[in-house]
Amino acid sequence: MLRRSPGHGARGPAGPFQGFAPAAVEFLAALKENNDVAWFESHRADYERFLVEPMRALTAEFGEWLEAEVDAGLETRPQVGRAVGRIRRDTRFTSDKRPYKETVWIIFRNRRAAMGNLGFYWELTPTRYLYGMGFYSAPSGHMLTLREKALAAPERFYSLVRPIEARPEFELSGTRYRRTQMPGAPQDLAKWLDWKNLYVDAARPHDDLLRSRGLIDLLFDAWQRLAPLYWFLRG
Repeated sequence: MLRRSPGHGARGPAGPFQGFAPAAVEFLAALKENNDVAWFESHRADYERFLVEPMRALTAEFGEWLEAEVDAGLETRPQVGRAVGRIRRDTRFTSDKRPYKETVWIIFRNRRAAMGNLGFYWELTPTRYLYGMGFYSAPSGHMLTLREKALAAPERFYSLVRPIEARPEFELSGTRYRRTQMPGAPQDLAKWLDWKNLYVDAARPHDDLLRSRGLIDLLFDAWQRLAPLYWFLRG
């Protein structure tokens, strides 16, 4: 049972989270059209003020709750490169040489767990924002154990996902295995566990919640519903 709610005036490096100003979205839209180092550096102050500072404040609202009630191993430090994602792209091994990502995000992961790429996230794009929980590059042996566990006690697994299915805004996406890893399994189980990468998230247009502390309540409700599935996937 999750008991503690986040927020209540939690202070980030720049004070309590107060929402994202319209200038945050305007910056991302402009970056999409001007993705080069010279433009970014000339607008770095806007990036820090309208994106980094509120993201650090939003991260700080959840740290104590996540560590106490969800997973003490989650990375919750409100710093770029920790729970706040880096905007600079690694272009060494890709033909896409754009220097910056055109979205920003927060992610809470336990990198010491077997499912170190599993986490809760929030992402802001030029057209919308997303929030949810998911994983990528899951270890095959770990996923095999989870599938066997779910098949052995399907009703217990269904009890974890019913609160998520009750909210139609949540959708499943990701990368399925080329060949099913659950031949003959009930579809209600396979749709959750027959994935190489899985994201359970919701998307919203830029709205009043984004610009207020109401975003905290939205994320808390979502991550609270997703926490039991997180525990199952973490193992």
